[in-house]
Amino acid sequence: MENTIVQKVTIKQKHQLFKGEEPANSIELLSFEEVGFPIVAQKDLYSIGDVAYLVEPDYCIPDIPLFESYIRPYGDVSKSKLGKKNNRIKAVKFNLHRGDGNPVFSYGILIPKNELKEYFANKSGFTPVHEDGIATALGIIKYEAPEESIKGGVKSGNSGTFPSDMYKTDETNFNKICNLIEFPIHLVGTVKNDGSSTTIYVKNDSNYGICSRNLEKPIYFNKVVGTRKATLWEKFIKLFGWNTDLSIREKVLNDSDFVKASLVYLNALRVYCKTNNVSLALRGELIGASSKGSGNKNNPAKNLPLQLAFFGIDDYTGFAKKLPYNEFKKHSEALPLPLCEEVFNREFKSKEELIGTCELYFKNHLIEGLVLRNLDSTISCKYMNLAYDSKKD
Repeated sequence: MENTIVQKVTIKQKHQLFKGEEPANSIELLSFEEVGFPIVAQKDLYSIGDVAYLVEPDYCIPDIPLFESYIRPYGDVSKSKLGKKNNRIKAVKFNLHRGDGNPVFSYGILIPKNELKEYFANKSGFTPVHEDGIATALGIIKYEAPEESIKGGVKSGNSGTFPSDMYKTDETNFNKICNLIEFPIHLVGTVKNDGSSTTIYVKNDSNYGICSRNLEKPIYFNKVVGTRKATLWEKFIKLFGWNTDLSIREKVLNDSDFVKASLVYLNALRVYCKTNNVSLALRGELIGASSKGSGNKNNPAKNLPLQLAFFGIDDYTGFAKKLPYNEFKKHSEALPLPLCEEVFNREFKSKEELIGTCELYFKNHLIEGLVLRNLDSTISCKYMNLAYDSKKD
């Protein structure tokens, strides 16, 4: 499903917030017609039926006047609720409640329609019509953890571009599509590990590789291990300004953590694909050791040994396409692969039952979220743990 960066929303309800037993006077909680995200906003800034534009966490906003109130509230950057890196939006926990005693989370930022229209009128004289056009025009981008933080991430050999016939793994948030899902529905829920996206692929036997979220990693590269003596001819032509490369190079294995963790699975996948005459791409998450994921200091995998946990397999005959869950499990058992933990595999009668199940799991497990999918993989999305998300840098 398409993951739109900026989403047009309509105010459905406004909810009174409380601090202890006293009503909060300056802010309120908003809910929307189109999505399930809760947003805390200035009281009476919006009316029911108003249109605004929502940007969810893990996107970075530019330092422009339109976002001044988020970057420097009341002129003070220290009061900003954004992440410390690149004005990254994150979930924010408020010590307020709706009357039930449970803390409130605000999931993203909201741009009033009139302010957006005025900004574009002053800047360029027109407003983009499509939400993706708005994100591009404003310079809102997806937060990506720097690969320099992962050993060998960009330093060991030259990284190549991500394959053009393969999509990048980035699940749509459940709350963006919850109103489009028809219940009852059978769903599988697996743990969303907080790590670094990794893809291992084999296509037509001779075409294979290892990728991070954005780059293909060289498996081997030529490392300079010394220099040799120049020949008489090389010494002679040097007198005329012609230099010869005297480096001695040796083909060595890339020491990137991506390659070190993936190579054993790539070798197994090459044999498996050749034996079964298939082309497949393994999708997983690199966790432990130097893989810092979102940067959350509470990441439960931060002290684990470097390892991979797989969450999907694609048919890579043409453009990469997700396999149904049962086929994913069949290939995983045959290879075999370590998988992300399966939390549930059952039918849900309502959206409320599904949300309640996810939230109950979060109360007892410190994880980033759950990945939800139906059995044929036509629906695949993430349900995020807001308490965990609010602790990201």
